Amino acid sequence: MIPQYINDWLHVIESMKNENTYKLAWGRALIECVHYAKYFENSDGKYVVLLNDIAKCMLKYYWNQIFFFGLKQSPTRVDGRQPYVVQYTNELIDEYKKITTSSIPVWFDKAETNIPIKLMEKTISKISNVLPNDVSWRFKEIDRKEIHLYFYDYKARSRQVIFDKESVKLLKEYFVIISKLLNYKWSQLLEKFNYAPRIANKVNSISDAKLRRDNLTKFKNELLKQFKDGVVVDFYSGLPLKDNDISVDHVIPWSFMYSDDIWNLVLTSKSHNSSKSNSIPDEEVIAKLKERNNEIVDLLEAKFKISMNEAIANDYVDKYYFECRM
Repeated sequence: MIPQYINDWLHVIESMKNENTYKLAWGRALIECVHYAKYFENSDGKYVVLLNDIAKCMLKYYWNQIFFFGLKQSPTRVDGRQPYVVQYTNELIDEYKKITTSSIPVWFDKAETNIPIKLMEKTISKISNVLPNDVSWRFKEIDRKEIHLYFYDYKARSRQVIFDKESVKLLKEYFVIISKLLNYKWSQLLEKFNYAPRIANKVNSISDAKLRRDNLTKFKNELLKQFKDGVVVDFYSGLPLKDNDISVDHVIPWSFMYSDDIWNLVLTSKSHNSSKSNSIPDEEVIAKLKERNNEIVDLLEAKFKISMNEAIANDYVDKYYFECRM
């Protein structure tokens, strides 16, 4: 039987109304801090989670979703403004790009080592300063009734969230269940603001940086079948490629697709692949990709041929190209 305290958590998550992803990020950050023991015991025997630790977790979530996947976290406003945490995250990403002179997406945990400590602390402080305004107390309020999940003194704009020991014990025990529900609700909400595929997979990856890309050698061998005379040509430039300078590239950025599909893969030079980053191709490139797919489909091994025919029949190239530009 699930304890009442955990049922209260599940009820709050299921019942919450969200205009943006703040509450879901807050809830996920709370249970992550508890799960990884980012707390200390106070003089009353309670466990204390600092607002700055919560803010850093939220920064990590938004960094990974925004930088890697370009996911919007709220509806587009007429004035173009975004939620403060998203604004602060984007500002830090811009600073990271300047520092590293690179626009290639990097997981937060890895990027952190290249960001000056004072700049990181400033961003975390800015995020933690806005949390008392709304999300910290509204998270556990359903139909104007407060559900006792934790103690937070919002009138004093406290820098601490306090749990009793039994609550922490139960949150650790039911961490997986609660986190999966939060991820599910987050994915549902993001689907209202984004047209990207595989949103659930992207949300599941934001905390632990579990991003994995398949080895593309099998695709390379199939794509080489197009060049019967042995002269491999760069998809983008049309110039011949040397054997040691052949790279497999995602035409529609991998950070949008979050998958390796042969209909979206081409051969190019290693330098072009590394410099392209997450740039969205122009319509001429998309037209060329569709033409290439029709030319190569009958040359492919059975399983790749099935995948390519499915893509052609369902017009995946145009479909996903349209959505990644939204």
